[in-house]
Amino acid sequence: MSEATVFEGGCLCGAIRYRAISAPIRGVICHCAMCRKHSGAPALAFVHFRTQDFSWLHGEPARYRSSAFAERGFCPVCGSTLSMHEEVLADRVQITVGSLDEPQRVRIDDHVWTRQQVPWFRIDDALPRFPTSSSAVATKANGSN
Repeated sequence: MSEATVFEGGCLCGAIRYRAISAPIRGVICHCAMCRKHSGAPALAFVHFRTQDFSWLHGEPARYRSSAFAERGFCPVCGSTLSMHEEVLADRVQITVGSLDEPQRVRIDDHVWTRQQVPWFRIDDALPRFPTSSSAVATKANGSN
């Protein structure tokens, strides 16, 4: 395992720490209303790590079932938004880019749920945009809140 493939991060207060020992499978910026409400931000960026290459080093997030098919992880001490766990993507854990120690090391592949994007929030990049889910991964999300 090289240093280049290790990614670490955690919550604001340090109660939860994690490590991934492989590069992310993909990165996405989600503009859906549920991600906005969960994060308190106009969009939420995630990277997907293979479950087998990911571990919680110290503590684990509490989970909130945000839909019939997904749970969102957060620190029960400081409230930091940390993860997403979708039933159809059980082979991976989705980690918030903002919780990474070095978020600049990951890449974002696309934007999803842009039909719910806040009109004044614009990211000037050339990445693919999807009105709902990306065609790159399976989903049961319907974008409702």
